Amino acid sequence: MPLSEMRIRNARPENKPYKLFDGGGLFLMVKPLAEKSHDGKPSTSKLWKIKYRYLGKEKEYAAGAYPLLGLSEAREVRDNVKKLIAAGIDPTQHRRITRQQTAEAAENTFEAVARRWMEVKKGEDDHKDRSLRRLELHAFPRIGFRPIGGIRTMELANCLEAIEKKGVNETAHRIKQLIQQVFRYAVRKGLIEHNPAGDLRDIIGYEPVTSRACIPPAELPQLLRDMEAYKGDRLTKAAMRLLLLCFTRTGELIGARWNEVDWNREEWRIPAERMKMRNPHLVPLSRQALEILKELHQITGKHDLVFFSPANKDKHISNNAVLSALGRMGYAGRMTGHGFRSLASTILNEQRKYHPDIIERQLAHTDRNEVRAVYNRADYLLERKKMMQEWSDFLDSVVKEEDRVVKGDIGILSKAG
Repeated sequence: MPLSEMRIRNARPENKPYKLFDGGGLFLMVKPLAEKSHDGKPSTSKLWKIKYRYLGKEKEYAAGAYPLLGLSEAREVRDNVKKLIAAGIDPTQHRRITRQQTAEAAENTFEAVARRWMEVKKGEDDHKDRSLRRLELHAFPRIGFRPIGGIRTMELANCLEAIEKKGVNETAHRIKQLIQQVFRYAVRKGLIEHNPAGDLRDIIGYEPVTSRACIPPAELPQLLRDMEAYKGDRLTKAAMRLLLLCFTRTGELIGARWNEVDWNREEWRIPAERMKMRNPHLVPLSRQALEILKELHQITGKHDLVFFSPANKDKHISNNAVLSALGRMGYAGRMTGHGFRSLASTILNEQRKYHPDIIERQLAHTDRNEVRAVYNRADYLLERKKMMQEWSDFLDSVVKEEDRVVKGDIGILSKAG
């Protein structure tokens, strides 16, 4: 006969445990109050249990305690147990695995995983602190509490779009990169199988970056003539020429120190702490670049910095020195220090004489494949030396031969030889 709520409430503990059956394997175990649980406290007197058979063996499933689990809820548990058995699943083992997964999910929230990743992340402490601070301000409040295995691409998209709406587009892109790195770390650690951050390329729009303006390649001959005719500060003029010859960022160039230049090997080694990506970078120096550096050495060689400031020889010239010079030459809003990198990259890639990987290495762009990045740390050096010399020779030829026009599909470097 099925149980009723009244019969269950009226059931009193006796000297020995006894069972009240409801049907379908469900029964209520009424235990003496004197019995102790494993922690030494009086055990619950009424417990729901479900008797079932799995792979020919009789087992019991502990459903819960009465009255926390009422009669109707206990029957629902019994029905769910039957469904699991019908699907070939042991209910007790299923619960144990589910509890384990729940515990792991609680330990592996996005914030917890991100902080562990930050601890093992290579790089300068200041850079790591800035990255963690960005996550604390923008990502953790939205997805930090979520188990990393349960986060979906749409959640990440909503998080990034909310940051973008605040008007901090650049921050949104940095947060996106950090989120992607955290999820790649989670994949490597076996915490997740699928990376929901793998395709966030078009989630955030790009604002026009006027600080990286660059003239089209067709205007290169005129730019070179204007640079040659520039009558301003000698250090700034030399800086512009070296930016075009070496493909470095403005900050990396104006912070150059004489002890980084290897005259014998004809190389300039920029240490990791001065690089944007915090990786050391080697710049092969062409004959033309060395000539400029030798001229500069006569002016600033007695000091540590190549481009020291006249006002304070312990500091380099301003970041705006090159930008201001370009403005005085008539290129305001059309050309920047970073534009020299873009110009060189565009022309070299259009000519297809050098593999894009070689150009990217010279630009010091980080290789997204970590294994490949380690393997390629100093490779392509011979190719890069050749490329940088041919590039410098080409620039000389443009100045000497004004009839040579840079156009999209013309084989510039092949003709420059």
